Amino acid sequence: MTCELLKGLRMLDLTDDKGAICGKIFADMGAEVIKVEPPPGCSTRRIAPFLDDQPGPDTSLYFLAYQAGKKSITLNLECADGRRLLTELARKSDFVVQSYPVGYLDSLDLGFDSLIKTNPRLIYTSIMPFGDSGPGKHYAAADITVWAAGGNMYLMGEEGRPPLQISAPQAGLHAGAEAAAGSLIAHYPRQSSGQGQHVVVDMQACVVWTLMNAQAFPILHGGSMKRSGVFSGALRLRRKMVFRCADGHISTLLTGGAAAASLKAMVDWMAEKGFAADWMKRQKWSVWAPGVISPASDQEIEQVHDLEDRVQQFLLTMTKREIYAEGLKRRILLSPVNTVAEIADDEQLKARGFFRPVRHDLGGGRTLTMPGPFAVLSATPLAAPQPAPKLGQHNAEIYGGLLGLSASDLSRLRAIDAI
Repeated sequence: MTCELLKGLRMLDLTDDKGAICGKIFADMGAEVIKVEPPPGCSTRRIAPFLDDQPGPDTSLYFLAYQAGKKSITLNLECADGRRLLTELARKSDFVVQSYPVGYLDSLDLGFDSLIKTNPRLIYTSIMPFGDSGPGKHYAAADITVWAAGGNMYLMGEEGRPPLQISAPQAGLHAGAEAAAGSLIAHYPRQSSGQGQHVVVDMQACVVWTLMNAQAFPILHGGSMKRSGVFSGALRLRRKMVFRCADGHISTLLTGGAAAASLKAMVDWMAEKGFAADWMKRQKWSVWAPGVISPASDQEIEQVHDLEDRVQQFLLTMTKREIYAEGLKRRILLSPVNTVAEIADDEQLKARGFFRPVRHDLGGGRTLTMPGPFAVLSATPLAAPQPAPKLGQHNAEIYGGLLGLSASDLSRLRAIDAI
C-alpha cells in the first residue's frame, strides 16, 4: 500500500542518527526518500544492537528501523564529481535534510545558499546540536551531551546520585521529528509561492521543549525542579509516581484537582477491597491538591503518606495486567511499567495492527516484525512498512533513471571513488 500524502515529492536524506527519523516520517507519508551515504556506508549502519548479534552493514537494528522505506545511494562528497552529482540530485528534489557540522556543506558549495540557486523551490533543513549561530554552534556533540545540555538529564535519576540518560538515545529522535514538522511547515507556503526556505533545527532546543512544566518552576515557585527518582516534586513534599505490584511496577500520580475523578475511582476501588481509610472515603478530592499551588500543610503531608502507603499495599495484591484492565474499566489514570517484551505483546497495539511483518533481503530472505505507520489516517492511509535498503542498492535506479547516467558512467564514477 502506498500513501498519497506526499506522493510525487522527493527528499535527499544526508543525516546520521541526528535526523534519521525525519526521512522515515517522510517515507511513511509517501515521499521518495533517497538516503545519500558515503561509500563505506552511513554511520547508523554501525549502531548496535545487531540482528542475531552479527555486526554488518545491513544488520544494525537501528538502521533497519529508522532507515526503513528509503532508497540508498552511495556518494563521495569529498570529490568534485560527487559534489556535482549531489547538486544535480538537489535540482530534481523537493527537500534536503542534513546533519553535517556547521559550515561543512557550505565549504563544498552544497549549503542552502548554493543549492537554492540551482533549485529555488528547495526546502533545505539543517539539524545541528546547538543551531547555526551563537557561541556553541561549532561544539562537537553526541546524543548524550545534547540531552544533558538541554536540561532533561539533570532531572533524571535518584536524588543525590549522578544524572541519567534514557537508555535509548532521544535527542536525535526529537530533532528528527521537529525537522520533519519544520520541513512540512515550509512546504505549505511553497505550494502557493514556489519559494524554498532554510529550516534550522537546534537539537538542544528540542530537548528543552521536553522539560514541560520544569521550565516554569523558577518563575512560578522561585526554584528549579531536582532529580527525584520515582517521585514528583511538590511544595514541602514529594509525590510517589511508581508503585510495586505483584509482578512489577505501576505508574500513577495520586492527586486531586484536575485528576480528582481518577483518584476518587482509585479510592472507591480500594474501599471495596478494604484498603481505604475513613478520611479517604469522606475527602472531596476536587479541592485536594497538596503542594501544587501552595505549600502542603503538615496534615496534608500525613494524608499523602497514608494514601501512598495504602495504595502500595493494595497494588501488591494484583498483577500489572489485572490492575491495568480494571483501571481501564474504572477510568483511573495509571499505566503498567512494561518491558520491551510486554510492549511487543500489548493487546492495544495488536488491535491497532501496529506491528507488521516485513520481508527483508537478509541471508536469503528474512521476515522481521517491524513498527507500522506512526498514525492511522482514514482518508489518506500511511504507507505500509518497507525494509531498509542495502548499501548502494538504488545506485543504478537513481543515477541511471533519474540523472540519465549510463552503465559506463557509473563504472567510471566507481573507479574514481565518486560513488
